[in-house]
Amino acid sequence: MISHGRGIYLFDENGRKYIDGSSGAIVANIGHGVDEIANAAYDQIQEVSYTFRTQFENRPAIDLANKILRYAPDKHSAVFLSSGSEATESCFRFIIQYWKGLGKPSKKTVLSRFVSYHGNTLAALSLSSDSRRESMKGFTVTSPTVPACYCERCPFKKTPDSCNIECAQALDESITELGADNVAAFWVEPIVGATGGAIVPHNKYFSAIRAICDKHDVLLVADEVITGFGRTGKWFGLEHWNINSDITILGKGINCGYTPLSAILFSEPVTNNYCDNNVSLDIGHTHSANPLSCKIALSVLEYIEKNDLINNARLMGDYLLTRLSVLKKDFTFIKDIRGIGLLTGIEFFDGDEGNQVNSETSYTDLIVNECFNKGLIVYPCRG
Repeated sequence: MISHGRGIYLFDENGRKYIDGSSGAIVANIGHGVDEIANAAYDQIQEVSYTFRTQFENRPAIDLANKILRYAPDKHSAVFLSSGSEATESCFRFIIQYWKGLGKPSKKTVLSRFVSYHGNTLAALSLSSDSRRESMKGFTVTSPTVPACYCERCPFKKTPDSCNIECAQALDESITELGADNVAAFWVEPIVGATGGAIVPHNKYFSAIRAICDKHDVLLVADEVITGFGRTGKWFGLEHWNINSDITILGKGINCGYTPLSAILFSEPVTNNYCDNNVSLDIGHTHSANPLSCKIALSVLEYIEKNDLINNARLMGDYLLTRLSVLKKDFTFIKDIRGIGLLTGIEFFDGDEGNQVNSETSYTDLIVNECFNKGLIVYPCRG
């Protein structure tokens, strides 16, 4: 039973201390018990904690949107502030309404990749290739069809220095087969998180993906829920490849576990098309853009700025990868060490069975449990 947290530490009711090595579910990026965040929440509660977005604007929401746009990649110009986990669902609905408003109602298919996770609601699970999807079998609205860019286990049996980015070309083939007039968007994580364990794509992957989406007039949607706002050592994950998305989904990084809040970031061309064509937008929830959550998230981003945590994630991420690489030399069951910044994964295999994990031995369970017993919290990936 948890008692309290401070900085990188969590304490249970028996007084035992744990290092929160994974920031919970890769959320608590600035640590626990930060006084500045608590004070901002208190001040906002003293003013107003809730208003409904269709009745009033509120200053924290406006300030937070402007703060997000300040660090957004070039040519992004609008933000929709959601209330938590349903941002993917809202974005999915926006895309369908967007193309309908532009006179292209047949553009309804949203493509996504194997080895992916985009959330636990219906549309989000439909886009995901994750074991949690099985619980909704028969009720999902789409299915992943495009292979992931997974160089360690390349679906095309290639190596990074000899491939022609076949995993990206597979997107082009899928769009062509379905007909570009029927494809609305391609949904992708810059670095695969919960399902893939920090899978970093080939350096040429996203430039190829961007070109394919432009060629077919398909929206590129970046799921930056994990990678957004500093986890990888840059404000946004796609910055590592100098690529812009058309729509970006933000979540964990803008709230750091202090309040449920997410956001959808729109590029300037998408915003202009939306406004110029008077697209009817029917998304949003009861707690969307509520002033208390927006004030807390604004203080989180200000804390990240003030303490230069983006640069710190880069420096500490380099150190972490270096030290983990030493472990790989000593333990034959470590197949791969990978990641960028402080989004880092360790992949295991049975050294006697090539790449096949021994069904009687779950290295993940053993490692996670042993770390917990020694006071370190790590996050299991079961992709």
